[in-house]
Amino acid sequence: MRSDGYQTKGKKVILEFLEANKDTAVSVQDIADYLKAAGEETNITTVYRRLEKLAAEKKVIRHSADDGKKTLFQYIADARECLSHLHVQCTCCSKIIHLDCEDSREFMEHLCKNHGIVLDCRKTVLYGLCSECSRK
Repeated sequence: MRSDGYQTKGKKVILEFLEANKDTAVSVQDIADYLKAAGEETNITTVYRRLEKLAAEKKVIRHSADDGKKTLFQYIADARECLSHLHVQCTCCSKIIHLDCEDSREFMEHLCKNHGIVLDCRKTVLYGLCSECSRK
């Protein structure tokens, strides 16, 4: 991506997909499949490269899949507040739940004050079942 704001069709389609799925962590393969269905010819390496640029621009954040074997991406645009609270990823549907509440902040403060741990919310994800999946 050039610094003059030039945007390729592929990057635009990736951003559209990520934005439409902003409450879900998606894999590179999910994006590649979407691009193929949209008629956009690309390869996995190009998708990774575009995602790395979007991460550097702070438009996406990375999550590890619950098995730790692949990286998932979540669209955040320029939502700086998204980098300052905890997230829970549903192990069934990959939905991302934002824990932007007082209890979450108190937990993070407790970790820092009592244990000397400062969490990096860009890399800290809790795993569990969302309310929809737990009802199934």
